[in-house]
Amino acid sequence: MKRVLILVMGILVSLGNWAGGAMAKGETPFASNVNMKTGAISVPEDYTRWPTLGTWTHAKVDEGNANIHEYHVVYTQPTTIAYYQKHRRFPDGAILVKELLHAETMSMTTGPAVGHATTIKGFFVLVRDAKGRFKSSALWGDGWGWSFFNADDRVTTTSKDYKVDCVPCHTPALELAPQNAKKDDKWIYTLGYPVLKKK
Repeated sequence: MKRVLILVMGILVSLGNWAGGAMAKGETPFASNVNMKTGAISVPEDYTRWPTLGTWTHAKVDEGNANIHEYHVVYTQPTTIAYYQKHRRFPDGAILVKELLHAETMSMTTGPAVGHATTIKGFFVLVRDAKGRFKSSALWGDGWGWSFFNADDRVTTTSKDYKVDCVPCHTPALELAPQNAKKDDKWIYTLGYPVLKKK
């Protein structure tokens, strides 16, 4: 009787381990900042440890003088850069974090109009989704998850519909993208990211 009980217990433990492993596999996020149940995107906590993909400056012209008023610094995982350099496309699960920073312009010994970043204004986060995982979400489509976040809340997006809130700013990228780029990758302004070029 003891042997039968031990055998049954062993089978139950094995089944439990198998089921737990299967559930864990099913719930494993393809990107570290995505809730797999809801599709909610957040700003990755460790994004500043990633390489800088590129930096953009925005200037205002006032009385003939151009003053830098905002920086956009874009980060991504090291694996995304390596994958893109090899395959010429963004991998499933690639995360792009655009950090929007207020800036000031001042005269320095290096030039009459030198800009520097000051405080964080907000974050724009994109997640590459090659499998169309969240079809019912208005923040997922065209191969990406799209979300904007205010500086004081890295968890709750202010975006409601990516086609309204995000696509208009990315539409010009379609014309600027390399002709041989994958369709969904054309939404990204890769011309500003020289690190993606083959080494």
